[in-house]
Amino acid sequence: MDRFFLAVMVSAVLLLIVAADLLVNGPSLQEPSAHVASAMPVSGRLVR
Repeated sequence: MDRFFLAVMVSAVLLLIVAADLLVNGPSLQEPSAHVASAMPVSGRLVR
């Protein structure tokens, strides 16, 4: 019974960590760097 209780507690903590991460970062993953580069202004790309 103690192992079952420990497994439930560990699962609950991991679930809370995942829920907090989704709350902070949102459900979508970070955009790939190609989209970030295409969003950069043209003047920023011309500067060397």
